[in-house]
Amino acid sequence: MAMQRGQWSHAEDLIWGSLVAAARGAALWYGEATGDNAGLKEFVKRIGEEEKDRYIRDAFDHLSALADAAERVRDRRSRVDYLILAMDDLDEGIDRLVARIPGGDDALPSADPDDEVADFGG
Repeated sequence: MAMQRGQWSHAEDLIWGSLVAAARGAALWYGEATGDNAGLKEFVKRIGEEEKDRYIRDAFDHLSALADAAERVRDRRSRVDYLILAMDDLDEGIDRLVARIPGGDDALPSADPDDEVADFGG
């Protein structure tokens, strides 16, 4: 299946948002003020180095690699498996950041209205 430029741009935005949300959540938990993207990248790199976790340390680099891999695939200069490898590394980094937030890796409640879930409506 060929990726259309518009679809990939939207996917990149969602992935960027996921990484930023995970990083900001972890930064808040650690009590770090990260006002801009540069501060957020610095925080993620530092946490990854301190915990000797290359997936976290290189998360923003993996995002760049993912964008580069997608561009090469679009231009038919690369195979799609490189894109999948870049995505796997980035996904692992996001997961590991989320796991740093207490309760962050808990399963989300079901959106199915027929499931038995707590009703906080009063």
